[in-house]
Amino acid sequence: MNIYPYVLKMFNSRPASLLKPSSPIVHQTRPTMTSADNFEPKISLETPLADYERLMEQHVQSENVEDDYTLENNYKKIATLARETVDKLLFEGSSITKEDQEKIAKFLNKIKEDACFFDPYSYNEWIIVVRDKLLKNNMIDFWRDHMVKKELGICWARDSDLYDDMEDPSPREFYNYAGCVAPFEQVDNSSLSNFLNVSTSAVLQTPIAPTNALNFEPVISLETPLADYERLMEENVQSENIRDDNLIESNYKKIAAAAQDIVWKLLFVPGSIKKEDQSKIAELLKKIKEDACFYDPFTYNDWIIGVRDELMQRNMIDFWREHIVEKELGPCWARDSDYFDDMEDPKPKEFYNYGGCEAPFAKEN
Repeated sequence: MNIYPYVLKMFNSRPASLLKPSSPIVHQTRPTMTSADNFEPKISLETPLADYERLMEQHVQSENVEDDYTLENNYKKIATLARETVDKLLFEGSSITKEDQEKIAKFLNKIKEDACFFDPYSYNEWIIVVRDKLLKNNMIDFWRDHMVKKELGICWARDSDLYDDMEDPSPREFYNYAGCVAPFEQVDNSSLSNFLNVSTSAVLQTPIAPTNALNFEPVISLETPLADYERLMEENVQSENIRDDNLIESNYKKIAAAAQDIVWKLLFVPGSIKKEDQSKIAELLKKIKEDACFYDPFTYNDWIIGVRDELMQRNMIDFWREHIVEKELGPCWARDSDYFDDMEDPKPKEFYNYGGCEAPFAKEN
């Protein structure tokens, strides 16, 4: 898609003052603008964010940039180099540390912020490729902890004035990979309770343990995931020692997210799993679903669709048929959760209509 008519329209429709910083101190210290023809941006792998911000201040946001054509070309050159630098940092080196991930995410966040104002279209095309490469390389931690949680995906009406459709499904669909859902798609319990005419206190009536939600970090191993999960639930959600519903909810969400992450790693990161491994994973998944039906079926339902789609994409039909389908590990619904009451809802049945299968309960009718 040719983005330049949109970009030019944007530049020409904005007051000139909005394209330049307002601080007089910054203005006094900025160097003279170089021309677009001989301007060659440089961004190092060691200090990418600082280099990028300096380039933007000098060559895009400076008072000395007087015409939209120069501004557009300078921004394009800087943005192109910044994206190339992100690609190098993520994909061309050895494994990246947690600290490296934080550095890259901050850099990427700034790139997106500017893209939302100057040119969201080319950013959106590029970030889809980044997402696909992260998933292909099994870089699930960076995808989940930074791309998804910090909403570094495509620009849309939520963060860019160049869009106005708040109902556009594309931004949400961008994040529906590797068992994740868009953060802005999450619905708080109070809204759900009002909608369902069920009080939160009535649903979350089981007391929990005296764990501080702020410093509570659930740990689930790949070797004993079910035992670890059950212990965490007993100590931090189902204990009699705490009666704070907010803490119940917070602790459960943290444990559930860790459990879902482990299921994803057990299924997809190793590349292949044995029959005995399949049974172990299915037992964990069954317990996760049982608790989700009581505490939060909505997040589970979004996540399990991603699991199904990944199983289909990887042609893991045995696990799909023998465990997900036969043991009804798909979405929670009126058959197994008090949050729902429509026994005629077609969606639970439709979930299983993949890989030549059908819902076990559909055969009962």
